[in-house]
Amino acid sequence: MIIRALLLFLPLVAATATAATAQAQAQTFSADGCPLLVPRQEAVFQPKRLPTAQVARKNAGGCLSPSDAIYGTDGCPRQLCPPETRGIGL
Repeated sequence: MIIRALLLFLPLVAATATAATAQAQAQTFSADGCPLLVPRQEAVFQPKRLPTAQVARKNAGGCLSPSDAIYGTDGCPRQLCPPETRGIGL
């Protein structure tokens, strides 16, 4: 009886472990520890992490270009700015 229960339970454990591993591999982080917002091969375009004291001021200033981002309280970029961002005219 116990062996039958184990045989039914083991595939469920294996499937859960496989799903957790795939999800962990899907989340990619930049060198500064923030989740990548851009494809891995374009990591050079990832917005840089900010000191936490600068986040509120940066977010209040809005997007400066489509390569800019909205930042979380931890200083990590959370969302890329929309492509129709005007940017700064020079």
